[in-house]
Amino acid sequence: MTRYLVFLSILFTLISPGLEALDAAFPRHPAPSPDGSLIAFDWQGDLWTAPSGGGRPTRLTVNPAHDGNPVFSRDGQWLAFASNRFGSFDVFIMPSDGSAPPQRLTWADVPDLPVDFTPDGRSVLFSSRRGNSVRWMPALWTIPVEGGTPRLAQDALGDHARFSPGGDSLLFVRGATKWTRHGYRGTASRTPWLRDAEGEYHQLSDFDGDEDDPGWIDGHSIILLSSRSQRKNIFGMDLVSGEVEQLTHHEKTDVRAPRISADGTLIAYEFEDHIRTLN
Repeated sequence: MTRYLVFLSILFTLISPGLEALDAAFPRHPAPSPDGSLIAFDWQGDLWTAPSGGGRPTRLTVNPAHDGNPVFSRDGQWLAFASNRFGSFDVFIMPSDGSAPPQRLTWADVPDLPVDFTPDGRSVLFSSRRGNSVRWMPALWTIPVEGGTPRLAQDALGDHARFSPGGDSLLFVRGATKWTRHGYRGTASRTPWLRDAEGEYHQLSDFDGDEDDPGWIDGHSIILLSSRSQRKNIFGMDLVSGEVEQLTHHEKTDVRAPRISADGTLIAYEFEDHIRTLN
């Protein structure tokens, strides 16, 4: 799995009318566009996009509530995100260029967080604890982009789900460890799973620590955030051979919230107080 890796640190500079340039410290939840040319992110509770090579960002939302966790559709035309404009976090959708106001898709008294679009682009996949049972993990649901009734996506509980490039398989994570807990080993560790084209479930790793935020490089290899190293770093995994390769080597601070573009060419992730990319 040896690959040519290129790192780029991005420190966005935001410019508002009547204000001087301002370095945007702590941008959160980077989400590359399908071709990796843009990165959507949230900063101080609003959504922005910026060129993945660095440059002036475009502001998409202006609201006193918190907007975050953006996700691009596969055609790059839409952004789904979570907002607490009406109390708990609900799923919203808007054009990725900001040309129309956001539309609310879900109504619940628990957080609904978008994780992906379905391969046909007609629905948003989101995680939620809206079920009536007591459990550690959320379930995965879908909601049509034009609104409607949410439907349970699968029987298995999970989070951080991503559809495969072909759309017939689904990566997701099971486990209940808080992402802020460092060095945990045990039965609550977060572990990547795969639902294959036949609907069968497969645990992808027997590592006893946390592994989270999986994404598809191509149809047979994935990335994941793993605590196999002293600090959480990004690893690549070949689903055929089971080979695992460390892709980032940060030693003093954990990597957070990695996400890969739909074409598998660009990973964006949080590191310290800025966003980095990995080609």
